[in-house]
Amino acid sequence: MWNQVCGKIFTDYTMELKNREIRYFVLRNYEKLPEQNIGKDVDIIVEPKKKKEAVKLLKEVYKKNGLEYYDEAVFDQMTCTHGMGLEKKTGIHIDVIGGYLARGFELYSFDELYRHVMLYKDFYVLGELMDGVMLLVYKLFGYKKPKLKEKYREKIYEIYQKYPKDYQKELEKLTDSKFAEETVALIREKDFDRIIENNEQFSKKLTHYAYKKARFKTWGRRLRFLWQKAERSIFRYRKYRRVFAVLAPDGTGKTTFLDTLIEQLNKYYVSDSSDGKFNVYHFRPTILPNLGAVGEKAGVMEQDKDFTNPHRSKPANPISSFIRMGYYMLDYIIGWQKCVRNDVRCDRYSVFDRYSYDFIVDPKRSKIRLPMVIRKMFVALTPKPPIVFVLKAEAETIYQRKQELTREEIQRQLEVYGKLAKSGKRFHTINAEQLPEKMAEEALEIIFKKYCS
Repeated sequence: MWNQVCGKIFTDYTMELKNREIRYFVLRNYEKLPEQNIGKDVDIIVEPKKKKEAVKLLKEVYKKNGLEYYDEAVFDQMTCTHGMGLEKKTGIHIDVIGGYLARGFELYSFDELYRHVMLYKDFYVLGELMDGVMLLVYKLFGYKKPKLKEKYREKIYEIYQKYPKDYQKELEKLTDSKFAEETVALIREKDFDRIIENNEQFSKKLTHYAYKKARFKTWGRRLRFLWQKAERSIFRYRKYRRVFAVLAPDGTGKTTFLDTLIEQLNKYYVSDSSDGKFNVYHFRPTILPNLGAVGEKAGVMEQDKDFTNPHRSKPANPISSFIRMGYYMLDYIIGWQKCVRNDVRCDRYSVFDRYSYDFIVDPKRSKIRLPMVIRKMFVALTPKPPIVFVLKAEAETIYQRKQELTREEIQRQLEVYGKLAKSGKRFHTINAEQLPEKMAEEALEIIFKKYCS
């Protein structure tokens, strides 16, 4: 979504950094900036003591350029910022990083890197040699299963070819002469798979270098990094969670709406489906398997896999229904804690296609036969998404789209969903007879108002 607005934001921001005497430089993928951006985001390294000021300044620049919404996530010394403008149909992602750290380890201080900075057009960038070294080091350091994209492999090889002696010298400083020599030999052969295989040894040497260089500061940075992880996903996950659910009778267009909404959200967050920014759960977290699968594995029954008819099975008797609801409620409670906390840790949205409210609206789908008051009691015990979208359409329209349910059943569900939608501020009704794009626009504004300042 990089456009003229994004280009102006980048130019305004780098000019403001310069005017306020905040030292900075842009990392890789800067060749076509500010007119175009060949990467998804822009990484800007700033001097650590000015990082808070730099983040605040960027937020101001977003606002001055007409972006209504702002979102950020902090990982170690990196603040991932997103500016979103629904009126301008613009999304931009800029990471502001206070120094260059990896999981709390600092191999090069900001001052050491800044010696290699050069002016490119009207903004500052890291010189090629150090850019190539850092690309190799920080794409591998500390990862159990590192990945090195083909474009990064080509870039590392290209830079090494230009500066072979200096490149090897930097690796010798970080590791030792023998390991550096072996590594550059593999770079010459473009055997990056072998380099990845040696990553455990590489990471150990880099860790040793960081501690040797500044033992107590490194311990402090590591403790801060570990605390941030715990604070985010364990102690204050409610602050960082981003959860929404979608409810509707079958045939309302729920799947199309969700697909369109997530596609639009990905655009505004400057990501794509491969980034996994949105984790979709169907009905429940599914930490516990379906009871049919459990019974089939135990050899007491054959699992019914005919999902085309949601009311294909007869409801269980009241005792079995009670056990069934208790089992699913447990999945919501335990699964929410595991899945949503993990999504928070990875800065993902948790999205539910249907939710426990379906026990109130459509108990037959789950083969539940219990009084409404008991079903409501079970649902009240499950965690609640802060945003719940309820899709609404005429019963006849829904029936024409999908004949899995009778017109009467569709109408009944619509009425119950309608009552549910009036029961709290978390519920938002969306007209499902609009185009999916219009539905998504309504939902986007609700999501951004809730989760983005």
